[in-house]
Amino acid sequence: MMEKLYLVARIADTRVALRSRAIHSVVAVGIPVEVPGAPPHVAGLFALRSRVFTLIDPHVVIGLAAVPVAPGQRVIVVEVAEHGYALLADEIEDVCFIEAPETRITGKLLPGWARVADAVIEYDGASLLVVDPSNFISLPTLIAA
Repeated sequence: MMEKLYLVARIADTRVALRSRAIHSVVAVGIPVEVPGAPPHVAGLFALRSRVFTLIDPHVVIGLAAVPVAPGQRVIVVEVAEHGYALLADEIEDVCFIEAPETRITGKLLPGWARVADAVIEYDGASLLVVDPSNFISLPTLIAA
């Protein structure tokens, strides 16, 4: 039953579903500490319960401009390869069971979304992209022309 539990959120102004097994928690973040020389999608570091988390800006990962972090903004905390990360979210909508099956993406997505989306699922009369948080952690290597 837990495989049908999802966190529904708005990331980069797009409604997405994240499988609950990938989510550690949802928390409010303070002002993150900047990391000089970090990749552009790293919005900073913050501490939570004696752990340091890397704050990721999904906007940058999908090819949009970075967004400022607002104190108190809610983030989605995940663990990838035993490291703590948090994804900036525009809005956390719900945690819910979705009975509809995940289906293959058949439409054309913007390249950034194509990199992070695994599937599509129907929920509440809308199609949501099913995204894997680990796909937001590393930026693709750009090839020089």
